[in-house]
Amino acid sequence: MTTSADGSRPTSSRGPYAKGLAKRAEILRVALEAYAKAGSAGPTLKSIAESVQLTEAGVLHYFGSKDELLVAILQARDASASERYDLTTYDGVFDYLNDVVRTPGLARLFVEMTAAASQPDHPAAAFMEDHAKGVRELITTLLGREDDSAARILLAVTDGLQIQWLRDPTLDVLADIRRTVDLFVTSQTTDPSREGSGRF
Repeated sequence: MTTSADGSRPTSSRGPYAKGLAKRAEILRVALEAYAKAGSAGPTLKSIAESVQLTEAGVLHYFGSKDELLVAILQARDASASERYDLTTYDGVFDYLNDVVRTPGLARLFVEMTAAASQPDHPAAAFMEDHAKGVRELITTLLGREDDSAARILLAVTDGLQIQWLRDPTLDVLADIRRTVDLFVTSQTTDPSREGSGRF
């Protein structure tokens, strides 16, 4: 069964259950906006709860736990970005990356959930696996070819640069990512043992 952008399953548009889904979607929208506007510390659960006129316990009722809420926020971020940008093009991918890596609250949340995902039973574990798969697909678009080794390295570079940027916001993360991609493309076009044109 498919799920919607907020991670919920489709259901009837009538009744208390539908109202619950609508409230869950509202909480998620407000939380995503709060993280997008916040500094690196991110918003508090209390502030999110107050924005949707609920208690903290009331918010968590719709998600099961705080960790599940945080993962749902990242899922919503990815879904929203995918809708706004054409991820089949070079420029579209960089527009997406520019959106993602320049938002302190969401960048810190992503870093924290990445660390938490090292625990197989953590709610972030499955999300991070899916996210990494999606990023590898974006990297394939940037490189113009499939290259598992390059994808792993570029994924590590992207994640690592986000951590550095949180420590030093003056870093131009997107420029560094572009330079790294260019290095891979240049190495392919100058190495006669590699197949393909290396063009985007």
